[in-house]
Amino acid sequence: MEMSEESEEVDIFKVLSHPVRRKLIKYIGSRGTASYKDLTTIVPKPGALYHHLRLLGDLIYQDKHRLYRLTSKGQRVYEFLTTEFFVPEDKSIHRILTPRFVFERIEGGVAIILIVFYCISNITWFYNRELLPLFIVIAPAYHDGYLGILCAAANWFLSSLFIWLLIRVLNRRRVHYFDVLSKIAPPLLLINLYPLFISGQENLLLIVVIYVVVQFFALLLSISAVSVIARVPLRSALVVVILLHYFTLIATIAIILFGPVKIYLA
Repeated sequence: MEMSEESEEVDIFKVLSHPVRRKLIKYIGSRGTASYKDLTTIVPKPGALYHHLRLLGDLIYQDKHRLYRLTSKGQRVYEFLTTEFFVPEDKSIHRILTPRFVFERIEGGVAIILIVFYCISNITWFYNRELLPLFIVIAPAYHDGYLGILCAAANWFLSSLFIWLLIRVLNRRRVHYFDVLSKIAPPLLLINLYPLFISGQENLLLIVVIYVVVQFFALLLSISAVSVIARVPLRSALVVVILLHYFTLIATIAIILFGPVKIYLA
């Protein structure tokens, strides 16, 4: 199917959110032109390749020889990708501690599956009736089990909304709310697993260690998620996450000072 410079206009940040599409733009930009066969060296599966080419939209087109070229808009994106202003792939230890590459692949069917798993994991709070999740903080609060499930769901929606608003205000980036929902699910999924990790544990020191480790990695995953969602460096994503974290810490302190809060559903 021949593509022209009048291809569908695309969301630049959605295009740049996936490493394969960045590779395709860089490949075509560095060579000037590329055949379909050339591009299969990057994406061997025809269905997956066509999917990424379609999402590139008005950044590429096919000339009369059916060779792929960058449009003027695509050329500007290529120049941006090859400058120091673009967030590079991290090859250091941060790639393990803050795995941005994992979150770059959370889209489409993967995002849907992840959301389903997160929703299922909310049931853990039904069986632990002494704690409630507030972003990545786990607050002491006695509750009816059903309230724990509702709180975990509300925690996900409200944390995503808070992040979405902060990205728009601080980073001046327009991002899709669903993208925030899907990419913030992994750190909150880890928080949901905390009741399972401490189930049956009576050693207070071990429980504290598990709590610290879970919070630490949930924080790192949250920073990675925000970095990918907003296409900003990790240090900029840290600002967003820390602001949300401080807000939830204040809420947690209030619960501790005025609680534990006893809430029972009728």
